[in-house]
Amino acid sequence: MMSMTDYAGIAGLIAAAAVAIWMLRNHRTAPATARTGKHRGAPTLRLPRPTHPERASSRR
Repeated sequence: MMSMTDYAGIAGLIAAAAVAIWMLRNHRTAPATARTGKHRGAPTLRLPRPTHPERASSRR
């Protein structure tokens, strides 16, 4: 006769296998943008172009 912990262990193994299969299926069906190496994380810090007040004043 199997105890409750045996049933829990078997259920855990089945759940782990199901999660692994689900993750593998989702990885294969990922959009092409995710596979090109360009991540969708935070963009790089883009600093504004430095202004040159001396150049702007010479145009007047």
